This record gives sequence, C-alpha cells and structure tokens, in this order.
Amino acid sequence: MQDLTSPSRPSPGVWLAFMVLVFVSSIVVLRPTGDEAATATPSISPAPSASAVASPSPPSRPADKIKQALDAQAEALVVGDLPGWLAPVDPKLHARYTTLFHNMRAIEVKIVKQRMDREPSAQGASLRVPIKLAYCFSGVRCAQWHDSVYQGAPKLSYLLTWTPRGGSWVITGIGRTGLPNHLQPAPWENDVMAVVKGKRVIVSAPAATAKHIKRILPLAEKAAVVADRYAGYTGGLQDRYRVYIADGKAWKTWYTGDRPAWSIAYYLPLNVTGNGDILLRAGEVMPENDRYVTEILQHEFAHAVTMDAAIDTDEHQWLVEGIAEYIGMLPAKPQNTYSADVLRRAQRQRGALKTIAVEPLDDDSDDLTVDALYATGHLAVGCLTAQYGEPQMLAFINRVMRSGEDLDPAARAAFGKPFKTVDKECVNWIKKRV
Repeated sequence: MQDLTSPSRPSPGVWLAFMVLVFVSSIVVLRPTGDEAATATPSISPAPSASAVASPSPPSRPADKIKQALDAQAEALVVGDLPGWLAPVDPKLHARYTTLFHNMRAIEVKIVKQRMDREPSAQGASLRVPIKLAYCFSGVRCAQWHDSVYQGAPKLSYLLTWTPRGGSWVITGIGRTGLPNHLQPAPWENDVMAVVKGKRVIVSAPAATAKHIKRILPLAEKAAVVADRYAGYTGGLQDRYRVYIADGKAWKTWYTGDRPAWSIAYYLPLNVTGNGDILLRAGEVMPENDRYVTEILQHEFAHAVTMDAAIDTDEHQWLVEGIAEYIGMLPAKPQNTYSADVLRRAQRQRGALKTIAVEPLDDDSDDLTVDALYATGHLAVGCLTAQYGEPQMLAFINRVMRSGEDLDPAARAAFGKPFKTVDKECVNWIKKRV
C-alpha cells in the first residue's frame, strides 16, 4: 500500500511521496553499545544448541555445504571480514560482493542471516539456489526470521548459482529470483556509495549525486533535532536517520522505482524494525533553497517518528500527512503557511470544508485534491494543538497511528470528546483562518 507525502510547494510545484507497508512479527529490541555492534538476544534466528556447537559434523550433502558457506559468509559480513565474505565467491563476482560488503558496513549493518528458500535444483554440474539475505542496521528492533519479504527483518532475494570446485561449492552466478520484493534493489545494493555520518544522520549517495552530501548532512542534522523532539512523545525515536540521494536513474530503480512521476522524496519503513529510509530525488530537491530542503527532510523524518509500520493508516491519510506537514514546516504555524492558501483556493473552486477527515487519495486524484488533503491535515493538526495542546494532539496521533484505534475512541481518550465534536470544532477553526 502506498501513501503520498506532502503536496506541491508554490515552487517547484511537485509533491513528496510516502510509502508504508504493513508487517506483523515478533520483535526484540537491539541497542548499540558505544561504537561497537549492537547486541541481540536472540538475533534473526535462534542460536544453535550446545550439542551442535560442541560436536559439529562435517556436512556431506551439497545443500548442507552451501548452508554452511552462507552462514559463514553472513558472520563475516557482520564482523567486517572481507576475505571471509568473499571466500565462497568466484573471482569474477568479487567486485559486486565487495561493493555490497563495504556499503552495508558503512551504513552500520549489525545483524545478517542468509537462508535457502528451498533445496537446490540441478543445472548441469551446478546448483541453482534461491536465498534470502536478512539484515538489520544499528539500533533497531530486529525481528525473528520470517520467510516472507514483507514480514520479519528486511531482506534481499537472490538466485545463486553454485559450482563445485576442489571439494567446495563456489558462487558463480547471482541474479534476482523473479519474485516481487518491495525492498529491492536497495540504494546500497549495487552501486558504490559515498557515505558520510553525522551525529544523528547517515547520508549516502552514488557517484552521480555524492557532491550533494556536504549540503544535505547539516540540514538533515538540524531536521533530526526537530523530529527527535516529537519522538519523545510518540516513542518512535530513531537511532539513526538514513538519507539516500538519488539521481534520475536511481530514482526509477531503488526500492522498485514505483513512484508517482511528481514525487520528489519519500520515507520507506524497513518492515517492523522501527526504522526506515528517506530517499531524495536530487534533480527536484537540490535546486531549491535550504529552507525548502529542510522542510522536506523534517517532513520525512516526521513520518519516521510518528508511523508504526505494523499499523494500517491508509484510511487516515489526512492525519498521517497532517502531522508530517506540521512538523515539516516548523517553526511556522499552519495558518501562516501556503497550506492556508491551498484551502482558500479549494474553497473557491469546490466549496466550504465539511470535515477534517477527508477521503484518502487514489491514483486518479487531481492536483487540487492532493494539495487539499495535505493542507487540510496540516491545519487540522494545528487546530488540535491550538485547542487541546501539543501533548494531547500527540496522544491522539499515537492512538490512531501507532496503536490502530479508530478516530472516535482516540478522540474521547485524548480530548474527552467524540470525534464528531472535535471535527466540527476544527472545521470552524480552519474556516476562520482561511
């Protein structure tokens, strides 16, 4: 499922995009210790039994040997052992595997698990093996293994070709399985990436857009400070915000590339890890001034701290985008932003606002409909804040967006009134300001 994030600013007249997928899985909390790897008990899969550790038997079947090689390779990636990571890989594939190794290490991968999807199938003397590589980055909740790419830890899916050589099995081919995976290709999966780390943000880009990192990082660090303030209320504090700067080609391919033509940025949750990636479309974002870029970053970071990927919020898109616009345009008050101008235009063309809970967008929504949803949500959150205070507004947000409550019980709990009453109050509040 997909949500569209942030309507067109007066310039350049394009919107941001937000994508969130629903996941349900058991989780464990991982916390980093200093600058070293986060610890996990348990990790993606349970530890082997004591007997298995004490008395390992040498594998005899090809499938067992391949499983052993995959396990050793995953461990090598976690501990930073490049030779170990490359040990089962044919030299012709070393460049690709080395790129993946350095990229994942740079953006702080902490847990990796590789598993075969099914038993190998013969292709001449070689074996074809579909696998999944599950991963978690620093400071996230890393879920137990799940075969589905939509549940458990985020995963990469590959079809590997293994060829026997000197008593071992070697990876001589790597490709996609042909099955859909919303998390592929990842920004860091194939291209050599430049990576720069700040206190709260990691910014990464391929060679074509690496020149923008120097500008984006300080703006992102400032945006993180704003978003962090709200994470204290929502419980969505991020260990790191990860930002990727896409050129035109990357924008059309990263994470399937399935974005509306007018989108310029989006936030994608990495399953139920409590963390996600922010992608920027360099050609649309970078020509703009710093204030505009900061709004985009604060908006996307707001999604990171207010959303819970396990909760379906499609029905409440006005609220999802409203709180992101509210945080995104701080310190400006909603009625003093272009959101008020949008609602004036919508009122002239389509009549007076009747409810703050406007219908979600669809693929056929026109520009004004999209603009009006974001603007209505923005001023609605402004109204809730003005009428009841920011803590109660955020309590309402939490109940709907992080606990999955319907609007009416959430309003009664947060505001002491039915949502119908709150809705009417905010419609009147907005009308007085537009």
